[in-house]
Amino acid sequence: MIDETFPFVGEFKELGHGRPDGPSLRSAVRAQEPANARELVEYLRAGTILAATTTLVHDVLSPRNAVIGGLHLLTDGHWLWYSDLAHYVERHHVALDPRFVAHARGNHWTAPLVSNADLLAMEVKLFG
Repeated sequence: MIDETFPFVGEFKELGHGRPDGPSLRSAVRAQEPANARELVEYLRAGTILAATTTLVHDVLSPRNAVIGGLHLLTDGHWLWYSDLAHYVERHHVALDPRFVAHARGNHWTAPLVSNADLLAMEVKLFG
């Protein structure tokens, strides 16, 4: 389903929407927030929605399994991630792929707006 042209960040195996062979969310948790955490969280939240669902996601690291919100697939036109990723970075100080962090930094922590035409092209490339 996902094409190598569009790398994915945050497909943690503990998440229902993660990859079974993905990285461990629990192993990515850090005691302190990562450098530029606020900017990174804002970047993640500012992504353009590529696909929206009615699925609710829960915090798998929370003892109460609290609801985070709706599950959406977001993009900056290059990288892909799910909408709950910002929560894990903000609340649990989850470290992300350094390539993605460097990409966000290179965009001055501002997720580019993705045009409808580019979204449609991505959709065709990713989902056929």
